[in-house]
Amino acid sequence: MILKSNVWMLSQSIFKWTLRKRRYCSSTATSLKEPNINDTLSSFKKFKYPESMFVSCNDVAKDISDTISVHLAKKYGNKQIEIIEANPGPCLITQNLLNKTNYNICVYESSYNVFKEFLMTVHSIYGDRIKINPGNFLLLWKFGYQDRLDRGDRVSKFLSSAGIPQQPWNQENPSLKIIASLPNKKFLNYLIYSFIFQTGLMVYGRPEFYFLLSPSVFKRYSCEPIIDKMYYKTQTILFQTIFDIELIKTYPRKAFYPPHISKSASKNVRYKELKEADDKYMILAKVVGRRDILNNEGLTEDLLKPFWYFVKHHTLSRKNFVIPMLEQWIPGCGPHFIAQGYTIFTQFGDLTPPQILRLFLKFISLPEYNDSPFLNSMEIRISKLLPSLQITSEDSIIEQSERNSPIDFEEFNNKDNL
Repeated sequence: MILKSNVWMLSQSIFKWTLRKRRYCSSTATSLKEPNINDTLSSFKKFKYPESMFVSCNDVAKDISDTISVHLAKKYGNKQIEIIEANPGPCLITQNLLNKTNYNICVYESSYNVFKEFLMTVHSIYGDRIKINPGNFLLLWKFGYQDRLDRGDRVSKFLSSAGIPQQPWNQENPSLKIIASLPNKKFLNYLIYSFIFQTGLMVYGRPEFYFLLSPSVFKRYSCEPIIDKMYYKTQTILFQTIFDIELIKTYPRKAFYPPHISKSASKNVRYKELKEADDKYMILAKVVGRRDILNNEGLTEDLLKPFWYFVKHHTLSRKNFVIPMLEQWIPGCGPHFIAQGYTIFTQFGDLTPPQILRLFLKFISLPEYNDSPFLNSMEIRISKLLPSLQITSEDSIIEQSERNSPIDFEEFNNKDNL
């Protein structure tokens, strides 16, 4: 009787720091040792804009891993595949996936020292099936910026630890399978930038992501032009042109750490509903690169930058009229687009991403395109994205990157929650 009592008390103590937040969180993963992390976990609450997030409830982690494994099994069956997981924290999703499947997992943990005992315990059980790397996978955008400052190779070195080879985008199956909880939208914006400028993660092949997102972030990147006018922005169009995004399941926000900080009432009443939803739950979303986005009859790598500028310039306001805007580049081109069904009153904000892509392809097919001011304007805009190479001190590079260059970081550090 005494032995049973001691075993029960031990099992309850292993995940005591998660049980304080939610009664349904279980402590079944008794194979993990609990490091003394209460003080460190408390410090996570102090970050207004955290750069990492992890699942802190084993029941939720098990359901997430079961759901992901079902989706992967539909495509890959029992094949042994490689998965990358960003910031697993106490490795709850990691351990359930390793236990349920024969997949290999490479984890990147930003708080490596905090969760070292968890990581080492999982490694002792599963051996070579798990690779452990310190570092925040979600900060690839910052490493890329630092590389552009001093022509370094931080990104390639960071990704080499996962053994990721560069593969063609249009191969049948995605070459990257990545799981991550996103505390903000910076990484999604980085994916757009990486694809358009063919740098960083997107040159390693077509990805398949399983993201845990707040409702406001999911809404921004999955919304439609007519029914979601207030959320449909430039980044929405670019993202949906490159990726498919699908809602799989929702989970309670309290199952994730750090806790969500409820902000004061927004001045934008239109966002109030989504802000309230952010307090309540998280969304598991599947994001897959579109295999056919790069082809000889549509976008080619040479057209990625013009397409990016075409979208950014014309969708600064959703109320921009299509034909008057295009005639600023090529006077008299309106009849070409009227023949395609556009009117003088058609606005860019009313067009879906595929419609905007077709509009762009028609625009660049016009004989006057190469002599129009569009290309020169694009080059000027892109030249402003190139960081100065005069900084040589590593400390200065990091300091400048953290100050957020107003131009180069506009894709990642927009303070607007939506």
